[in-house]
Amino acid sequence: MGVTDIEMINTADELVEHALKEYESPLIGYAMTILKDLERSRDVVQDTFIRLYKQDVEKVKGGLKSWLYTVCRNRALDVLRKEKRM
Repeated sequence: MGVTDIEMINTADELVEHALKEYESPLIGYAMTILKDLERSRDVVQDTFIRLYKQDVEKVKGGLKSWLYTVCRNRALDVLRKEKRM
């Protein structure tokens, strides 16, 4: 499914499948730049995709990439803040 085919996506399952193919690896790399830890980065990215699944498809698919990176960054920063408190 190409980037132009995103308009054909109608379900959360299709949206997450598309997002996983396109963005999983880049998001893990992005989270790694913040967290400096592969396992925590994978956890943050997994949580990002869980949150994506719960979103309204029509609201998210127009700005999917920026939504994913924003949620991923915010989750990674949450992890750092939580660690700092402990």
